[in-house]
Amino acid sequence: MAEERKYLHIPGHVPIKEAALLLGVSDDSIQLYIKQKRLAAEKVDGRYMIPEQAIRDFQNNPPGRRRTKPTPWRMYSVGARVHALQIEIQVVPGKHTALQQKLLSISQEQQHLFSGTMQRYVFENQDNPDAIIIQLIWKNTELADETTFQHDLETFQSEFADLLDWQTARYTKEQAIIHT
Repeated sequence: MAEERKYLHIPGHVPIKEAALLLGVSDDSIQLYIKQKRLAAEKVDGRYMIPEQAIRDFQNNPPGRRRTKPTPWRMYSVGARVHALQIEIQVVPGKHTALQQKLLSISQEQQHLFSGTMQRYVFENQDNPDAIIIQLIWKNTELADETTFQHDLETFQSEFADLLDWQTARYTKEQAIIHT
């Protein structure tokens, strides 16, 4: 039986499987991006190795067509209103990579969906890389009851207890006045 090849390691490069994890796509997608020359890669010993910088620079094309003009503002008249909860929170020092991995896992496994939400965002604060902003958005017609919401929030907080400093988190409740 042939001896299995050792894992190929080139400083500053990652194999297809690791690139797929970093970008949150499948191995097949990475191979397609390489074939389409959308993602730089070098073939070494029969395997593709992708420069880490190419992964950082990669921008996946969003689906759909590009807007040609901005969406107009609208006023609420009757019906559903949009509510949001914004949480500003500090990343525990030295836990940025672990946080990114946890967020990728949650996305892939579709966890922590917060009952009734229509949108959920986790933003990285560009002025302060040690802070993130979590934004949860609901229509008032789909707001979860307080007990369900508190349970969802506590479950989320415990999942991120070692990655985010919940003691210093700032919570802001919002209601939309106009929208697009």
